[in-house]
Amino acid sequence: MIVLISRELGAGGGSVGEALADALDATLLDERAIISALAERVPVAASDRERGLERPPTIGQRLLSNLARSSAMLGGTEMLEFVQLPEESIPTIVREIILEYARDGNVVVVGYGGRSALGWRPIECATLSVLLWAGTQWRVAQLARRYGIGADEALRRVKQTDEDRARYQQHYFHVDLYDTSLYDLVLNTEALGLELAIELCEVAAYRIAAAETARGGTAPEVS
Repeated sequence: MIVLISRELGAGGGSVGEALADALDATLLDERAIISALAERVPVAASDRERGLERPPTIGQRLLSNLARSSAMLGGTEMLEFVQLPEESIPTIVREIILEYARDGNVVVVGYGGRSALGWRPIECATLSVLLWAGTQWRVAQLARRYGIGADEALRRVKQTDEDRARYQQHYFHVDLYDTSLYDLVLNTEALGLELAIELCEVAAYRIAAAETARGGTAPEVS
């Protein structure tokens, strides 16, 4: 089973993703995991890295870099290892990474386009697509508390990251991040609380996996 979580910054995507991965005995692919996999898959020689610094990054490369930085995951230096990935390769390689892990068991993916990241070809695996959102001030408070930063800086990160994630979705998949038709569940974590949001996602995952199995699909069983 593949659970795909799209989210606004501060809406609890990391917490929900970790809890679901634990409940489903799944591999968690968040920004850090996917960025590490990208860097390992497309190593950049020192000479290529130096030449890359002389060329301005493409729109997609900038978006990928901004997503990592604004999510407080990685610094700029580490991003240079793969910032020169060919523009058209980024979504293709991300999709390959997700599907390779899915062949071995359940996967929870946080970010990178949600269900759109799986591409145009249908896959014989159960999927659950989720969007987590919440009010701006609530998310600012969550971010400020988590990272020990001021409200102004937290608000700056929230606004910038929301814009970058929406642009990433539009740039690569030509869809609106907030188009509810892309998701099986759209949850307001401010109103529901993270505990209930996690519980609802777990129930949905179990039901979808069971339905796929009943139809004769290849969804791995959830524990």
